[in-house]
Amino acid sequence: PKVTMDDIIKMLPVAFCYAGAHSASVFSFSAGSVSFGQIVKAAEPAFAAVLSQFVYKKKISKAKWLCLPIVIGGVIIASVNELDFAWAALISACLANCFAAVKGNENKKLMETEGLKDRIGSVGNQFCITSIMGFLLSIPFVMLREGSKLGSFVEALKTVPALRSNMIASALWFYGYNEISTMTLKKTNAVTQSVANTAKRVIVIIGVALVLGESLDFMKLLGCGIGIGGVFLYSIIDNLVKPKEVKEE
Repeated sequence: PKVTMDDIIKMLPVAFCYAGAHSASVFSFSAGSVSFGQIVKAAEPAFAAVLSQFVYKKKISKAKWLCLPIVIGGVIIASVNELDFAWAALISACLANCFAAVKGNENKKLMETEGLKDRIGSVGNQFCITSIMGFLLSIPFVMLREGSKLGSFVEALKTVPALRSNMIASALWFYGYNEISTMTLKKTNAVTQSVANTAKRVIVIIGVALVLGESLDFMKLLGCGIGIGGVFLYSIIDNLVKPKEVKEE
């Protein structure tokens, strides 16, 4: 890719939100259970709707707005039995949702910017550049929060083989997933991406809970089902009500 300094500046918002979304997600998973963090993160389309309406001035239909209470209600039900220790996880996951919603909109703007997309060459290159920038932007925050533990981390990295292998595997899977997700953003519409993301949440929540032995009580399962079902409905509601509107006309 052949990018200019002006191109780098245009990519800064995406890189910053990429770093913010990942950092907040990791913190939410460490502050509470992985399944709980995934449940809250399933509400990302609700955050995207608010940002699109009031920040990016993209109108959201009334039908979609009516779906938001279902999503929020599901998250509340799933959170009832965990609020005594998962407040940090809830707040961090919500912050991650905000960063992710902004990142998606800014990423789409980059893909549609004339000249920039030609100089970058491909969506894969765009993701690679913004990922490197996001990593560099996250270094000051990491040093501020975890700098005192850097020595023990390096020592653990040298002496614990499982840490090295798990870090490499996690990094490769994470990079691959996000690159494919960025490619999906270009090749499909928001409905398809949201439906796929909703299906992914179900697999992750149930799968991680089973593998890590985390609790999946009735209230969490009920809230999970309502919240994810609400996200799915939000994704397809316009297609469901459109035929009725056409007939009425």
